[in-house]
Amino acid sequence: MYKCSLQISVFSNNPLIGEVVRSISPLEHFSHSVIEKSMPEPQLLLNSQVVFWDLGPVSLPSELRSCCQKDTVLIYCGEHERICSFDAAELEAADEFWDLPYSRDRMRICMEHIFQKMKLDYDLYMARTYLDTAIDSIPDMMWFKSIDGIHVKVNKAFCSLVGKSREDVTGRDHCYIWGVSPDDAENGEASCRESEKAVMEARRTLQFTEEVKSSRGMRQLRTYKSPIIDRDGVTILGTVGSGHDVTDLGNMSAEIEILLQSMPYAILLWNKEGAILNVNAKFEEYFQTEKAKVLGRDYGRWVAEAFEETRTINNEGYVEASVSLPDGTGKMLEIHENIIYDIFHNVVGKLCIFRDVTVERSLEKQILHSSNTDFLTGLYNRRCFYKYINNNREDKIVSLMYIDLDCFKGINDTYGHKVGDAVLIRTAEVLLESFPDDFVTRLGGDEFLVVRLGDCPIRQLEQEAAVFLKRIQKDFHAAGQEISLSASVGIAQSSNAEQDIDLLLQRSDQALYRAKKGGRNRYCVYREDE
Repeated sequence: MYKCSLQISVFSNNPLIGEVVRSISPLEHFSHSVIEKSMPEPQLLLNSQVVFWDLGPVSLPSELRSCCQKDTVLIYCGEHERICSFDAAELEAADEFWDLPYSRDRMRICMEHIFQKMKLDYDLYMARTYLDTAIDSIPDMMWFKSIDGIHVKVNKAFCSLVGKSREDVTGRDHCYIWGVSPDDAENGEASCRESEKAVMEARRTLQFTEEVKSSRGMRQLRTYKSPIIDRDGVTILGTVGSGHDVTDLGNMSAEIEILLQSMPYAILLWNKEGAILNVNAKFEEYFQTEKAKVLGRDYGRWVAEAFEETRTINNEGYVEASVSLPDGTGKMLEIHENIIYDIFHNVVGKLCIFRDVTVERSLEKQILHSSNTDFLTGLYNRRCFYKYINNNREDKIVSLMYIDLDCFKGINDTYGHKVGDAVLIRTAEVLLESFPDDFVTRLGGDEFLVVRLGDCPIRQLEQEAAVFLKRIQKDFHAAGQEISLSASVGIAQSSNAEQDIDLLLQRSDQALYRAKKGGRNRYCVYREDE
């Protein structure tokens, strides 16, 4: 959703820093521009989000920090002895210190970590913004409590009902917020604690009707409370609740209607005969229909017409199905069906809640794809390679072809990185065309790997490698100029299911090294006796 543009300023006489920064692809939602200067420029310092300082001891880190924005990432470069002489204040003024002489790989890794941290910080800020915006858009009270009953976050509706600001409520307990005495046995605190205890024991959402004494008198709340569980799936951190003040409602039907219309989800109510009794405005929006066209219809028939036949069960146990809309678009909806009982526990109907999860599922697919593929070429990445081996190897023979482009740096130096990227993309396409049934991954830079599981003679691997090498030599055109390109291939194979995959990968790399040493544009097979 967001876009973040970084201005990176490099104050140095050494072009290596700028080269390394430019070689790093921006992360998702981010872009960056690099400005290199050999003299200090105060305005540039002030306007930059990342600053590299490599102009000698003319300025201390604290002096540079005072010229930068609050959140600017400052990397101070210098001789090791000088950096070690800084006191604590100077060391705290910069985010990182880089010793001379520079290491290209170390610089690249450090910079990638900096970009990743900046993205995590921005993602955290956006997540908080999303959460605050979402809960403040809900007309009912909403709150988050720690396990000891302290309010850690509330929405605007909560503040409005209790008559206190968000700052005044945060970090406070029940009695302070509602303006009641802890000694008053009927102040509602005991009821709140009991309901929260029940939720944490049940480890699921529960509904309550609670009476709370406030400075405005007794209030009756219809509340929904859920446990907040830590990422270990076991530890309970607290509770989250929403509450609707039903003190002044005249009757139950008015309460139901208000609840239906205030919910941010599509809701449908049907009786025990299956006839649709009511829907809310969000339902009309979701299904692009009018309330009058739905009321009285048989729920089962309506569902069969509205949804596609394919259904799935998500990780939370709810049904998900696609709905095709009149305007030609579609939605993926999560369906909750809840039985409604009367006071004598007889079934009187069902309440169906439809939650739009289209964006969530799309984002999940994008995240899964991004985590397993290389950003530039679309090939599987190193992480996915290990996952593939762990999930599919079993006792199969594993064959690896380690591929490295010959003199690729010369292409970047001669034609520029844009052409170099085009070469890598085309290399990926040729690999997929040459090995359509194999697992093809980009390990990094101009290094690729073809993985084959199952019986395969070494001779066949050699033949296929030879065909690939011939094809790649005549297959490259970029930026209107013919590029002379070749590759080298290292082949390794193992039938030992217990052999460590990293060892086999190392052997294919050794074979590749021999191919390079032997004159490039050739393949070599790893053999233990060589």
